[in-house]
Amino acid sequence: MSTVHLAVAAALALPLVVVPAGYVDRSDAAEPSTAKIEKSIDRYSTDGSVEAVEPPQQEGTTTVLTIGSDVLFAFGSADLDPAAQAAVEHQAQQVPHGAEVSVDGHTDSRGGDAINLPLSSARAEAVAAVLRSSRPDLVLAVGGAGSSEPLASEYAGTTPDLEAMARNRRVEIRWATG
Repeated sequence: MSTVHLAVAAALALPLVVVPAGYVDRSDAAEPSTAKIEKSIDRYSTDGSVEAVEPPQQEGTTTVLTIGSDVLFAFGSADLDPAAQAAVEHQAQQVPHGAEVSVDGHTDSRGGDAINLPLSSARAEAVAAVLRSSRPDLVLAVGGAGSSEPLASEYAGTTPDLEAMARNRRVEIRWATG
């Protein structure tokens, strides 16, 4: 066998390792300091990004108080943290003594009915539990509508409108005013 044939045979017998361009072996890199980690994190505030509580609206003889779910609940959750409970208690002071009140949960269209209907009901029930505790004088009816009653169109063509989706995630508290 010639020298060229031996070289080719040897080359074929060796495992071939392909390393993409720009590959960096990070196993030798130093651990980043806490200061570097903190500096690399983008910080932002959600203040003002979603209307937390809209002023009560009159719809005929009904007053509607809308609280954005993004303010009350974490994504996919129906658990109210203490700050959200305090917000509900504060808003409940607007409701007349002894009023019949409906508490309705709403979601955006992501997730489908199998997720959104129980989630909207659970969120409405969480708000109703705070109302029962802080305002035992109220007569409550609780329900969830899922994504069936949007306030805003969520898509411009095929592009999702995230602000519209945020408006549609809400809990509405309604009572008769007349």
